[in-house]
Amino acid sequence: MMARRYLFAILAFAATIFTIGQVLALAMTLPGEPEIEGDVGVTHGHAVPSDEPLAAGRVVAVDHAAGRITLEFRPIPQLFLDGGTRVFHVREPASLQGLGPGDKVRFEVERDARTYTITRIRNSN
Repeated sequence: MMARRYLFAILAFAATIFTIGQVLALAMTLPGEPEIEGDVGVTHGHAVPSDEPLAAGRVVAVDHAAGRITLEFRPIPQLFLDGGTRVFHVREPASLQGLGPGDKVRFEVERDARTYTITRIRNSN
């Protein structure tokens, strides 16, 4: 009877320590992860252009009607996005004018849940 009481107390203590450890781990910033402080960088719901360099890529295809572009791009560590080929939505489809397959581009992209949207793109040929 006494052993059961101690066993329950030990298990409850271990669960408490585990939970505290998880809460502290979630509160920490991982190495290489940008720190987030409230609404920094956002003004009236619009993102402020960052000072970070633009991502680099090459145009594979452009769909002007749908406002999408397919890019082969280098890794974008700020968004935890591995390099490869991907279809991106473009916030301003007019910015796709003059772009075609094979063009080298520099672009800025933002993440919204599971989608990535290009907010700025320019030809770097």
